[in-house]
Order: sequence, then C-alpha cells, then structure tokens
Amino acid sequence: MFVLYPLVKLGIDSFSTGDGLSNYAAVFESAAGRKALITTVIGSVIVAVLAVGIGGICSWYIRSTKSTFARIVLWLAVLTPFWMGTVTKNYAIVLLIAENGALNQLLDVVGLSGLDLLYTPTAVLLGMVYTMVPYAAVSIYGALLTIDDSLLSAARSMGASRARIIRTIVLPLAMPGIVASTALVFAISLGFYVTPVLLGGAQTPFMATFIQDRILTFFDYGVASAASVVLLVIAIVILGLVVALVGRERLVRAIA
Repeated sequence: MFVLYPLVKLGIDSFSTGDGLSNYAAVFESAAGRKALITTVIGSVIVAVLAVGIGGICSWYIRSTKSTFARIVLWLAVLTPFWMGTVTKNYAIVLLIAENGALNQLLDVVGLSGLDLLYTPTAVLLGMVYTMVPYAAVSIYGALLTIDDSLLSAARSMGASRARIIRTIVLPLAMPGIVASTALVFAISLGFYVTPVLLGGAQTPFMATFIQDRILTFFDYGVASAASVVLLVIAIVILGLVVALVGRERLVRAIA
C-alpha cells in the first residue's frame, strides 16, 4: 500500500493532470528539464562508479585483512555514514570544502592555493559518493563472503600474485554482486535531493530540484509527475538490464 499505491497514483497523475501526454513533452522540451536530466544521469553514473570502486576496495580489505583492529576501523568508516542524518552528512562536507574549510586551510599550510569547490558539480558528486559508499561496500562485502578461501589459498600456492588473484578469481566471482551494487547505487543516486540543494545550489540542477520547482514555484504538478515517472522508468530499465545481464538466480545469491 505504501509503495505501490503512490507509484501507481504518480503514473496516473502524470497523464491525467495538466496537459496529459504534453507533460512528458514539456520535460524534454524545457531547457531546464533537459539539463537537469542530463546532469542527474551523468552524475549518478559517476557516483556509481566511484562509490563501487571505493566501496569494493574497503570491502576487500575488510574481507582479507588479518588485523582485527584494521577490520574494526574499516567497518566504522563504512558504517558511520549510515548512522548520520542526511543534513548532517552534507554539512560535514560543507565544513570540509568551504572557502575557509579544513581542506583549504590544509592547502594553505603546504603553500598551495585554495580550491573553490562549494556550489559546484564536484561538491555534489563528493557528497553523493560519501553517502553511497556504505551501500556499495556492504552489498559487495556480501558477494565477497561467498568466495571460498581455498580458491585463494590454491592460487597463492601456485605462485599467483595478489593482483592476479584479484583479477582472475575475486573479480569474476564477485561480479554479480558488483553489478548489483552498481545498479543499486545508480538507482538511489537518481533521486538525490538534499545534497544537490546544499552543495550545488542553483548552479547544479538535478531532477529532484527541477521537480520541486515545478511543484512549489510553478504549481505545475502534471510536469512534476511526468519528470518523476521519467526517473522511475530509467531506474527500472537499469535494474531490468542488470537482471538480464547477470541472471536472476546469480543476482539473488549475490545480494542475499
């Protein structure tokens, strides 16, 4: 009721409110709508790649390290963002990259010029990656746990280097989980709202802010509904492609 009904109602409203099918045309004909959609999709792809890369490295070290202390520190680094509110996480990024923030102060100490990162696409991507790394790390870690240690031991006994073990054993066996994690991060990133507003401002419009403007500024609920459906369709298509690429059974095993 709380999931299906709003989605069905949103789809119905996108066709029945305002100008009907013209609502979808308005999304793509509007320069603001096209820019927001392109920014959202490209940004979500970049975030998915970076978050899965960073999360995968963290997961592998958590999985392979023999040090209990290192494992605890890595788990804390991964899980702490889960325990923080969205606004708190984004203001933490603001404090780091602001003009007089910690990053620029550190650059001043080493004699380098400061960086103007706040209210830029880079700031938005940084905040989104910081938020999404835990999702990627936890899901990939589950896939890494399914790899039999005896395979890694056998490879080491045959003289394989760590890089070769990762390339020829770990990555192929963990690939369903990596693909699933990438799709998950991408789908969630499509709907980011607070991060683009706080870190990007008007210079970095995402679809969520475009939808907000259509509702609160222009009172155009029809176009806002259509834009929301466009995002939903993109996410569903990506998830469908992942299921077709990986296979439903392998995907279930990877995320179970």
